[in-house]
Amino acid sequence: MSRDFLDRCHSLAVLGGTFDPIHRGHLAVAEAVLAQFKPQRVLFMPCGVVPHKDNETVSPAEHRYNMTLLATCTHPFFDVSRLEIDQSEVSYTIHTVRLLKAECPADADIYWVVGADALAEILTWKDIGDLFKLCKFIAVPRPGITSKHLKELADDINTRYGECILMLDMPKVDISSTALRRQFSEGKNVHAFMPRLAEDYARLHNLYRGPVSFDEVKDELERRLSPKRFIHTLGVVEEAEKLARHYGADVEKARWAALLHDCAKEYSTEKKRTLCKTWGIELDDSSTSLIDLSHGAIGAQSARRDYGITDPEILQAIHYHSTGHGNMTLLDKIIALADFIDPYREDYPPLAQMRTLAYENINKSLRVGIKYTVKEQEERNNPLHPDGLAALEALKKNGEMK
Repeated sequence: MSRDFLDRCHSLAVLGGTFDPIHRGHLAVAEAVLAQFKPQRVLFMPCGVVPHKDNETVSPAEHRYNMTLLATCTHPFFDVSRLEIDQSEVSYTIHTVRLLKAECPADADIYWVVGADALAEILTWKDIGDLFKLCKFIAVPRPGITSKHLKELADDINTRYGECILMLDMPKVDISSTALRRQFSEGKNVHAFMPRLAEDYARLHNLYRGPVSFDEVKDELERRLSPKRFIHTLGVVEEAEKLARHYGADVEKARWAALLHDCAKEYSTEKKRTLCKTWGIELDDSSTSLIDLSHGAIGAQSARRDYGITDPEILQAIHYHSTGHGNMTLLDKIIALADFIDPYREDYPPLAQMRTLAYENINKSLRVGIKYTVKEQEERNNPLHPDGLAALEALKKNGEMK
């Protein structure tokens, strides 16, 4: 939010809160305020140092700001302010309103949107008498407080301080950030309650989901994947564990990368193309024509966003498991080779040779597999993936290394 924006704003509705996380209920309130009171802008104000909450339980302000920005950025009437999160002191409403008044035109109307539960405690707010002189409050219906009780609260305050409390006419929205955080932590779906861009951000930064267990993810994949794909996944996990132990790699990382390596394999062609655009995954000529090759890159993003995997080695192994690349780590090689030779694989020409070489020389075994894949693509007149060619060349140079 720029200072120039406030300089021109003669009517501003402010929706404050922790937004930890922001949800569709917040957006519904902003839409209702916009429709009923017609301010020039609705300004979302994530608070910084919260006066009535234990800040150890509140997500970092920068994350809350970014989620709010992502949730509102496509709406032309909505803006987000850093005013409170950039303050080192406690975020009292009176201080914020005074700062807004100083930036807005002298005749600007400021409305502060407040929930019915907060209205019940508003007379305890800092300098509330002065605050009522500087702005009007818009009271939002909330579950647990009847319309009759809300009106009585507003009438009592208006009788004592003048017409400073306005009533928002909208249905009660029964969504809470506390419940959303709990759903995140339990691994439940929150799509219906939270804007997807904000949800993706929360998952990307693992803000609310507690440590996810291997068995939980395995059970989820069993429900989502076809039986054949799931059996293959279990085979890759089994083989990756054995290879990791044999070559002295991190077994736990190998298990996770193997479990999630094909998590995006069965997405439709259009879904893969759309996710590549949405997540900024660049496609070369071979990936554009053979979109299935993108499932590794999409799978790495899904592992991060949907399952809270943040280890860069695991994500890289998932990303490149189907193509390889020119600077493969030991974990990359283990996952790629396990994918080639899992014990449930149907037979194909070099499989027996690869299994024989797998525990003698991982580079030679993997080279046989990638060379076979390249030959197949050439015979089908398909473009060759540059990462696969780079991997083949690097493995050739390192062929004598185990």
